[in-house]
Formats: sequence, structure tokens, C-alpha cells
Amino acid sequence: MASVSIGDELKDSFKPTLKWVNGGIDWLSDVEEFYRERATIEKEYAAKLKDLCKRHFEKKSKIATELSVGKEPKVTPGSLESASMVLWTDVLTQTEAIADEKLTLHRELNVKIGDNVVSLKGKCAKLSRHIESIDEYLTNEKTSTEEELSKARKNYYSVCQSTENVRQKTEKSSSDKYQRKLSEKEVDMNIAKNQYLLKINVANRLKDKYYYQDLPELLDYFQEVNEARVAILNKLIKNASIVERNSHDRIKEKLHLIDKTVDQNNPTLDTAMFVKHNSFDWKEPEDNYFIPSDIWHDDESLVTKEPELTELKRILNHSSSEFSKYESLALDTKQKLEEATIQRHKDQESITLKFDGSFSTSLSILQRFMKDDTQRVKSEVEIEVIQNYAGDKDLSHYEETKKKKSRFGFLKGGKQQGNGGSDVTSIHTVKSVGSHDKSGFLNLRRNKTKSSMSSSGPTAKALYPYEAAGDDETGMVSGEVMEILEFDDGSGWTSVKSSGGQGLVPTSYLEILDDGGKKKGPSVPPKRGAKRVQYVEALYDYQADGDDEISIRAGDRIAVIQDDTDGSGWTEGEINGERGMFPTSYVKKI
Repeated sequence: MASVSIGDELKDSFKPTLKWVNGGIDWLSDVEEFYRERATIEKEYAAKLKDLCKRHFEKKSKIATELSVGKEPKVTPGSLESASMVLWTDVLTQTEAIADEKLTLHRELNVKIGDNVVSLKGKCAKLSRHIESIDEYLTNEKTSTEEELSKARKNYYSVCQSTENVRQKTEKSSSDKYQRKLSEKEVDMNIAKNQYLLKINVANRLKDKYYYQDLPELLDYFQEVNEARVAILNKLIKNASIVERNSHDRIKEKLHLIDKTVDQNNPTLDTAMFVKHNSFDWKEPEDNYFIPSDIWHDDESLVTKEPELTELKRILNHSSSEFSKYESLALDTKQKLEEATIQRHKDQESITLKFDGSFSTSLSILQRFMKDDTQRVKSEVEIEVIQNYAGDKDLSHYEETKKKKSRFGFLKGGKQQGNGGSDVTSIHTVKSVGSHDKSGFLNLRRNKTKSSMSSSGPTAKALYPYEAAGDDETGMVSGEVMEILEFDDGSGWTSVKSSGGQGLVPTSYLEILDDGGKKKGPSVPPKRGAKRVQYVEALYDYQADGDDEISIRAGDRIAVIQDDTDGSGWTEGEINGERGMFPTSYVKKI
């Protein structure tokens, strides 16, 4: 079945996805209730069978002799009974054994199924709450940025009004005092305008980051939690079928129907239906843009003349420092996240109830990354905007060092010590990248499209067409999948092999595709001499229905590789050179 991604297919759908995923988690309570009541019925049935057998044993003891030999036998039969009585005794004895099996089924349904469903629900609910807390942080951050934008706009309008008031007074009076005051007000107004424009750009970039990077990532985590829930529930229901099949061999064919239904329940089927019924024509929220004051008409360009430029230099210096700091943090965290993601995918190859550990680790790292990356984006936007509008102007920032005041300054007679010099702080510039990728330059999205290329190395997909502009570059067309020869070393260029040949292309034009991981092989049997090899004997036939399982036949002698220590109902073994899983209840230890 073709892969499907909620993050790719549905836009701005956090709340519907949250409700859908939590609905599936809450439904696990119904599954638990079913197996608990099913176990209670088996216990009640066992008690009734026990009572039935007891009463008929008592009846048999009273009439066994009479039915065997008559009321007045000529020879006392002693302890001998007729064949019919022996048969009846065996029927009652086996019925008591069936009652004992029903009690065993009652316990196994409670422990192996009911308790594990409760555990699965708790772990999935914890992961869902973790994802929800991350979205709450991102939403609050976006809302806070929008509120700051609103404050900056109001402040700008207010300063415009104040400037206009002074201008009107200047027209009425030719005093130099009013003229100087007007000039000062115009500077204040321009600074307020610059701050307003910076807030607009930050708000727009964070909006893009949320809708094209952060939200799709969280939606895909929801999808993984939901599909893990379905996959583990499939195993639990299959285990329940195996437990019941051993207790009720007479209804084996009916239980096989349950197994077939479980096997058909591909974890992505729920997702595909959800997507199909929740798709809608989504439109991106409009960008914020500069709205001139009704009083002081102006354009949306930053004011880059002095003294306003000095304030921009100060902001640029601070933003450059913040950008370097958070870029380094974000890249380090991104590397850790990629390592955790690889481990999580390996764990999912043989998913168990312990699946939530790697999920929690990834989510915690993801939360750290998003916080660092949000701060990086804020600083990057301010740097880009200021540099774009400043052009070739010198943006070096000089700041005088503030002298420490002496506690005994009143005794110094006004004498100054030191050379009165100033500290010079250099700023770090950021290469202009033109229009930004709405998914973020530290993109976390995982491309789930399988490449048709024969190369086993890493690949990338062209997001936009590109024409080579030099001998060391190569062209590509939008949608083309190419082999990566060398990854970006920080220059902003990646070496690829495309339809146009080998060469460099802009990294921001690419989407790196997953190159897949090797499936984890089975464990090996214990070495002879180091530890005694344990064997089990098959009680029933079992036909493997997956690549990680093996078929066994009644009477087979199987070497145990991994015992059923976690109570999952499955044992890993080796027979005839083949290794794989088989139901624990189908074998006995020898």
C-alpha cells in the first residue's frame, strides 16, 4: 500500500488529528472491557462446570455399582465398574480438566491481554500529551510574536501622531526649538517604524515555520503513535486468539478468522480513511504587511540613515550573536534528533510494548530543537532584513565601555582614570539566501516517497528547477531524484549526480530523502560451552505468516534463541537453520 503522511496531506489540522488519535487511544478502554468481561465469563463457566461435575460424581457414586452389576449381584464386584461407567468417569474427569483450562484462560486473558491493553493505553496517552504540550508551546510562541507585532504597530502609530502634533506647532511658529523637537520626533518615529517592520518579518517567518515545518512534524508524530497503537493492538488481539485457540481447539477455524482479520488491519488503513474524510481546500493565512499610519504616510523600507542606523547596528550585533548561538544549538540538537529517529525506526521493525521509550526520547529532543530553532529564526530574520535594506553601508557596531563607578568618587575631585577608550564589537554577517524555504532551513520533514534509483547511497529530490551558472555546477528539474555525491559542508551547496551531469546545486533547492536502514537481524543461539542450549518441543503445528516468524510442526525439537521473558506470547528459536518467532503456547520445554 502506498505510504501516506498526515503532515503532508492535511494542513493546519492539529486539533482534528489530536481528537482522532485520542479517540483511538480512548477506544482501548472498550477493548480492555471486552477481554475483562470475556475472562469473567470463562471463570463463571469454569465454576459451573466444576459444580456440575461434582454433582454428577456424587450421583455416579450412588448408582455405579447398581448400573454395573445390578441390585443384587451374585458376586460382589469390588471396585470394578462397567465400561460405560469408566467412560462416564472419564467424561466427568475431562470435563473437570476443561474447567481448569477455563480458569487458565481467565487468568491469561486478564494478564496477557487486559493488563497489556491498559499499559498500551497509558503509554500512548502519555506520548499524545507530550506532543500536545509541544504544540501548545509553539502556538503560544506564535501568539506572543503576533502580540508583539500588534504592540509595535500601535507604538508606531502613536509616535506618528506625536510627530504630527509637533509638525503642526512648527508650522505655526518658526522657532528653532520646535524645529529641533520635530527632528527628534522624526528620529523616534523612524526607530518605531523599524521595530514595527522587524516584528512583521519575524511574525511572518515564525508563521511559515509553524505551518510548514513544526506542525507537519507533530502531525507525523501523531501518525506514528497511532500506527504503533494499531500494530501493538494487532499483536495483542492475535495473542488472545492464540490463548483461546489452545483452550478451545474445537473452534480453531473460528479463531483463524480473527487472525485473518487482524492480519488485514494494516496500521495505515485507519490513517488513509481519516485523511480521505478530512481533506479540505486549505489556504495559507495571509502574510502580515506594513500598513502606513493615517497621519504620517510612509513606505515599508527600513530607515538606514544616521542616527537611526546606529540603532539598527545595535540590533544587528545582538541578533548576530544570538543567531550564532542558537544555530549551533539547533544543529547539535538536530543531529541528536536524527540519531534518535534512526533508533526509533529500528525499534519499530520488531515493535513491542516497550516502544514508547524511543518515542519519548525523540519527542524530548524535538522539543529542545524547536525552541532553539525558533530563536535562531527570529535572529536570522532580523539580520536578513537589516542587511538587505542597509546595502553596502558599514554595519560594524562600536559601543563605548561603561566605566565602573567608584564608591569614593566624591573624593576624586573629578579626575578620570584610564585612557577612556571604547570596546569594538564585530558582528557576524549571514549570507543572503533569497526567498526562504517555508519548511525551515533546518528541515526535519522526512520524505516518504521511495526512490526509483538503483543507487544504494543517499538521495535528494529537487524542490525547484535550477540552471547551472558555472562549470562546477549542474542543472536539475523540479521533482527529479538524484544521488548525493557530497553533502553540504556549510557552503550552502551540495554535490549531486543529476540528469544534467555531476556538479553543485543549491542545498536549499533540495529535499534530502531517507536512504533506509538495514533490518535488524535475529539474535544468534547461545554458544555451546558458554551456556546450555535450551530446547522446546512443538505441541501443535503453526504456519508462519510473516518474515520474522518460522513454521513448526508437532513434535519438532526447536533451539531457543530468546525466551518469552516479557510475556508477549512469542518465543524466538531456530530449527533446520531457520530462525524466527513462534507462539510460546504452542510448545513445551524439554
